[in-house]
Amino acid sequence: MNRAATVLLQLESILSVTRESLAQRCGVGPRTIAADVDQLNDSLAGSASIRYLDGRYRLLIVDAEGYRRQRDRILSLHESFNDPQWRAGYILGRLLRSTTAVRTEDLAVEMGLGRTTVVADIAQVRHLLKPYGVSVEGRPRVGLHLSGPEHGIRLAVLNHAYEAAYRDYPLGEELETTVENVLRDHHATTESADVLKRWLTVVLDRHVTDHPVDDLPSSYRDLIGTPAHDLARTLADRLEPLLAEHLPQDEVLFLALPAAGLRMIDRPAAGAEEAASDAAEERVQRIFDRIADEMDVRLDPTELVHEFSQHITFLLNRMRYSLHLTTGSQPESLRERYPAAYRMATIAGEVIEEETGLVMEAGELSLMTTYFQVFLEDHASHRSHGLAVTIVAGRGPATARLVRSHLASVLRGDARYTIVPDSDPGDLTASDLVVTTPGARVATDRPVLELTEVFDREAVLRSLHSLRIPTGGPLSPAAPVGSVLSSLLDESRFVRLPPDCDYEQGTRRLVRRLQKLGLVGEGFAEALAERQTRSTMQLADQLGFPHATDATLVSPVCALGVVPRSDQEAGIRLIFLMAVPEKLSYDDSILIRVYDEIIRLGTNHAALGRISRLTSYEQFFYFMENLSTDPHS
Repeated sequence: MNRAATVLLQLESILSVTRESLAQRCGVGPRTIAADVDQLNDSLAGSASIRYLDGRYRLLIVDAEGYRRQRDRILSLHESFNDPQWRAGYILGRLLRSTTAVRTEDLAVEMGLGRTTVVADIAQVRHLLKPYGVSVEGRPRVGLHLSGPEHGIRLAVLNHAYEAAYRDYPLGEELETTVENVLRDHHATTESADVLKRWLTVVLDRHVTDHPVDDLPSSYRDLIGTPAHDLARTLADRLEPLLAEHLPQDEVLFLALPAAGLRMIDRPAAGAEEAASDAAEERVQRIFDRIADEMDVRLDPTELVHEFSQHITFLLNRMRYSLHLTTGSQPESLRERYPAAYRMATIAGEVIEEETGLVMEAGELSLMTTYFQVFLEDHASHRSHGLAVTIVAGRGPATARLVRSHLASVLRGDARYTIVPDSDPGDLTASDLVVTTPGARVATDRPVLELTEVFDREAVLRSLHSLRIPTGGPLSPAAPVGSVLSSLLDESRFVRLPPDCDYEQGTRRLVRRLQKLGLVGEGFAEALAERQTRSTMQLADQLGFPHATDATLVSPVCALGVVPRSDQEAGIRLIFLMAVPEKLSYDDSILIRVYDEIIRLGTNHAALGRISRLTSYEQFFYFMENLSTDPHS
């Protein structure tokens, strides 16, 4: 895909993105990206504009219809022989549809390219075909052809070359209408209907051109009798009178594959799929148990669990039958945006691989990440007790009510507000946050924030974030400003570890520091050791996140250890130790937020190197604040 299309799709999918992130994704420098954006703005003139604000690109659409036309034109440019992926798809399509061997020279003439480029593209085609057991045979100057199992050839074309091979292949109005009627009767979605039409096109073309699929693996027989196979059989029965010939059993079975691998049927029949869902629900529970062991996060059961179990059933079918999921989500973007959810998806993939031997590909990992992010958001909403906010009015009720409306725009929606006079504020110990207006005076040990009628959202967010985390969890919203890690520390819990320290030694030193400060109970070290036996908490070679429950706590307690190392040295650089209360005693969404920040930090090796050489909490605080506003600083 050309860079302009990549930039546009990124802005559409994640709303804003840094120049450096785009440059890394496209494999070019930031200046090249800036030039690409300038060209895009010229192409989109009158309908949209890409603005560079606060270090991030944002797409602003003025004319939706005009933008759609310009967007379609820009995205269609990747279907050209300037794109190596499109060239490989074109060559694969030519080899599939040609009735004779195809010479390299003929391909070069058709594509307007040099022979050397075409030879390199054929090597790429061979790479694409290898997982399907298919090869390109023959001699370049004499002619090339596809060799291998027919089902493998079909899967390769469907996954990599359908547009190049069948974009102009007509099914015919009568066949189209019949297919649409069958799919409507089966309550298929529009997207799934399009997928099935693609498969049907390949089945009909290969069948009528004498390329029967008579070599299906025995595992495909498991689909017989399932709702997916029933749909394919119904479709074949309706089409055979129009084709004037019978579709063999294996052709019908091949046609059942997309329905088995995609959520194509809105109202599945009872029977086989329910049994598969039961098995999948057991696997989902094992996945949740592994996540609890490795991350100490126990996800709450929700109504989404059954749907997720069905997703696991479809996922296993896709991997078992070599079906590739087409998704607009980019794994890199999801990993950056939802680190904790991405790690959970990775753990799920490990469980599936251990139990089935099937490896989850990037597209599946992306979709799995979205499920876990929904689980996490549901988990946070169920754990939240609703912040109790007391506004102490010093300038009268009108100012207090205006301050309350401002707060409602930055705090969680379940916050509860009470307005009291500063002359008699009453007992404030039940408040999670005390907000004062100018002139009000109040004595309390609860977090205090002063606000005026003039509201600066960014400043308020930073002020909320800087307040120490109370028992109820973070004060600022789910997308915080600043660093959660730095807000959980102070100078006494920033520890410079010896240069030769490893993960276990560093963890023990941090535990002793918290014990010396009287911040954790005697049983914390034992609880931490027990957690470590279930799963390592060293997340990477350079980063560790040991954490465990301490029943004596009412709010989280943390310590940070840094091991001074040069950029060339290997070994642990940063250990973030966290002790948390019992699950029922605090809002554990803070643990998820720490996970998010820790995992992001683990992918930023330059930042880890710089942090390892810091000498004080003050330096760490300012470094993390700068990093939160510019991850590439």
